[in-house]
Amino acid sequence: MFQKHLTRTLRRAYRRRGFERETLLFVLKSAIASVVAYAVGVLLGEESQLGFALFAALLVVRPTVYGSVLNSGRYVVAVFLGALLAGAIGLTVGTHLWSLALAIVVALLVGQLRYFGGQGGQIAVIAGFALASGAATDVEDLGSLLLMVCVGSVSALIVNTLMAPAIRFRDAENAVLDFADGLSSLSGDVAEGLRGGEEGLDLDRWDQASERLDDTARNALETVRRQEDRFRLNPRRLMRRGGVPVGRLRTYRNWIYALSRASQHMMSLVRTLREALGSGTRSPAPDDPFLQELALVMERVSRAFALVRDAEEPENHVPSDALKALVTEALDQVVEQRERMLRSWDDERWPIQGALLTDAERLLEEIDQGQENSSRAVG
Repeated sequence: MFQKHLTRTLRRAYRRRGFERETLLFVLKSAIASVVAYAVGVLLGEESQLGFALFAALLVVRPTVYGSVLNSGRYVVAVFLGALLAGAIGLTVGTHLWSLALAIVVALLVGQLRYFGGQGGQIAVIAGFALASGAATDVEDLGSLLLMVCVGSVSALIVNTLMAPAIRFRDAENAVLDFADGLSSLSGDVAEGLRGGEEGLDLDRWDQASERLDDTARNALETVRRQEDRFRLNPRRLMRRGGVPVGRLRTYRNWIYALSRASQHMMSLVRTLREALGSGTRSPAPDDPFLQELALVMERVSRAFALVRDAEEPENHVPSDALKALVTEALDQVVEQRERMLRSWDDERWPIQGALLTDAERLLEEIDQGQENSSRAVG
């Protein structure tokens, strides 16, 4: 059973990039870095603290060069502080229960500093190990410990640099396009329901779908963050012809922010409808003619999000004419509807219907803002 699962995983890692390949490369880099660190430690004639070279190499290896450099810096500083604390206690008062407890408490408090990230606990680990093993009472042993930590960290950095991940932006772009697709699908569904008047509304399903867009936004931003980490300090940047378009990652992030704000406006529109049609509301509910007119606006909103996806709008250096025209036309329609409301509809329905139109208008404005931010980031 395990053998079949392993075979399938290796086959997927070989055929296409993805989680399996990333995991396999991480394991391979960790193994190579630890073996190199061990070999260098043996060549340097170290024996007592040799395990710290392997330990450091395994801790410092990361999927990206940037992550490895960041982790290495934090880990080495944590180790030096732990060794310094252990040496200050071991070389003065010696190793006792109370001095060991004091060292651990101080190390844990220092490790809470935000700078250390996930490596803060290593201060206490190194201080405790050095005191418990007797290395803290011998300057030479402390020096060997620090040397092996540096050997392991440098080995991991070299392996990470030589096996740096490929620079690619497609994952980040797909995150934006999938987000736009989700908004297009939801707004199209809302438009179809509004065309049927009050009986066509499916508020529970729309509410759940709009809440799921929060997860979509977080996942999209995390995807962009991972690509930014792959990009930073990556030596492959020097080998790309024509350079690396740095502004593209900023463009993707700006589009995700705009789409995230649009998802909040979508959620507001759905909840305004729910409140307006609830049994406890004091204001008259929107009538079917208004809902059908709102459906026309939402249909254009859906087409605009679909155009962002189909035209791969985040890749354009300047906003596409088709999208600008569609957004402008839809915004003009909202203005016309609002003017008709002021002339024709009773004041009792104005607050609810005006709020719904405002939410629809803000959806379109976020698309327009996404285009502007995209042009500014590229520029």
